[in-house]
Amino acid sequence: MGRTFIPVKVLRSFKTWKPGDMILLEDWKAKELWESGIVEIIDESEKIISELDQVIAEERANEPIMPLPTGLYSRAEFYIYYLENYVRKKTEIEIDVLNAKMTKLSNLKKKYEHLKKLRFKKILNAIMFRPGSLEILNRLAPEEKKIYLQISQIRNEWLGES
Repeated sequence: MGRTFIPVKVLRSFKTWKPGDMILLEDWKAKELWESGIVEIIDESEKIISELDQVIAEERANEPIMPLPTGLYSRAEFYIYYLENYVRKKTEIEIDVLNAKMTKLSNLKKKYEHLKKLRFKKILNAIMFRPGSLEILNRLAPEEKKIYLQISQIRNEWLGES
């Protein structure tokens, strides 16, 4: 997981935290403490779905690849993990809550994959015409920079433009 912050609610006293405290934790800490039953994840999956919708619309409306909100991929991946585990582990929940979580999970996965495919297509197009461009590189998320640089190098070697 990346280094993004996740809002949680403290369920059991831990260090200086008291039950009911609302805090932000790095995603890996939130995961560990949620799995231990110390915190409850505040479900912001709807917010992430809305953010993905907005970014997808911007990508469709603009030819060049656009910068992403910081940590969007990490937050989307975290909430996919959270929703998958929530529906798998919570056996005593109302059917309406379960259906809502499963619907959110399905929507989140679809939009996340759609955004990744849309951006990958744009990255490949940018590599074809502007390999290794710092301007393009500055618009990419950290997860995308590796792809852009590696495929740019392969393209340049293949075309003899090293």
